[in-house]
Amino acid sequence: MKLKVEYREEKSGVLKGTKDHYLICHVEFTEEERAIIQERGLYDHFVHVPSDRPLPTVAGGFGSRAMRITGLIMAPIGLLGSFAHLVSKRNLGDGGLPFWLLFIGIGLVVWGVYRDRQAVKRIEDPGQKLTTRRLLTNPDFMVHAYSLQQAREYEEEVREQLKVMAEAIRSNAAVPEMTSYDL
Repeated sequence: MKLKVEYREEKSGVLKGTKDHYLICHVEFTEEERAIIQERGLYDHFVHVPSDRPLPTVAGGFGSRAMRITGLIMAPIGLLGSFAHLVSKRNLGDGGLPFWLLFIGIGLVVWGVYRDRQAVKRIEDPGQKLTTRRLLTNPDFMVHAYSLQQAREYEEEVREQLKVMAEAIRSNAAVPEMTSYDL
């Protein structure tokens, strides 16, 4: 197994100008390891590595709530406007604005709920579960860190976890012969 590691940093936050660091990892299995995995069905063997997302912030939670509230206001207004346009005998235009308000409102509610669920998911499970099946089909993953030092520590942790995975795969290469024990 071969691990390639790359570091990346991105600006985070609007006003602070802080940076988040990411450890970008690429895993390559040898042909022998691929054959062992396929022969023994070791697709569900997994390791835990740190998360790929930062912890949710108060501003992010406020933004999600604001999206949901705005969507809950826009959707009924759009729905009522669309009905009013259909019932009206006067030509009030094409009725496009109420129609778009309805769909934008629904979209904001759905997006706000999705962001909240992602935040809760990140808090409940602070890591990633990487299976051999996932690494065979998509060998790239990333790990989030708040500092470069933390990213280096995570690199050590990822290497150790993948080393354990590689040893577990190689230990399944051959079926042990019959042994007897005196008890």
